[in-house]
Amino acid sequence: MEEDSILILILTAGFIGGFVDSAVGGGGLIRLPALLAAGLPSHTALATNKFGSTWAAGMSSAQYWMSGIVPKKAASIGWLLMLIMSILGAIAVTKISASWVIILVFIVLLAMFLYVLFKKEFGVEENIREDRIVPVTVSMSTVLGFYDGFLGPGTGNFLIAGYVKEAGFDMKRAAATSKIVNFGGNVGALILFASVGLVNYKVGIPFAIVNIIGGLLGSTYALRYGTKLLRPLFLIISFSLISKIGYDILLS
Repeated sequence: MEEDSILILILTAGFIGGFVDSAVGGGGLIRLPALLAAGLPSHTALATNKFGSTWAAGMSSAQYWMSGIVPKKAASIGWLLMLIMSILGAIAVTKISASWVIILVFIVLLAMFLYVLFKKEFGVEENIREDRIVPVTVSMSTVLGFYDGFLGPGTGNFLIAGYVKEAGFDMKRAAATSKIVNFGGNVGALILFASVGLVNYKVGIPFAIVNIIGGLLGSTYALRYGTKLLRPLFLIISFSLISKIGYDILLS
């Protein structure tokens, strides 16, 4: 692939991935294949993707935090847990192959997609269960924090679905809270990846810039349009993730 084509691929994937990630999650399955297609080794691609997504997540998280719709205590606890667990996940992925995890992710994503597809009211109306917010955050952050550092793509989708189903959030509040919690995972994994020299900064810096632009637009979109357009976007992105992962499994 020619250098100009590689740059266009990376920047386009970074922008779209940043927008999608900020609005409904799942941007990693757009960004990561692009970095691999550009010729980066798998662990370097994972690390560089995390570098770009972390900056975008930080910007959009700040926007969500100031919106007033996020339960700040739960989000803070989730952020810290995700940071710690993602470091452990990142350590694990530098030691072993992450390929086997894909099959489990495929099964869970498919089940989640079918549930949301046939449950028309999913995330449309709120029925917040205050006593569930912190326990749900702790359990999801512990498991998904490790996964976020280990592999990453789809973490935002799982967080959003968990907050809607278990805590009674609508899609807008779930997306906002999930982004802040997920930001902790991004930071933790990036700390580990950067410390062992896996980040390609020549690619990562322009990648981060377009991620930031896409991420800010995505969070603005989510706050403005809320549940009306977030549910169909969530389904579209989830279906895209399932299709991509399924295709990769068949080829492996």
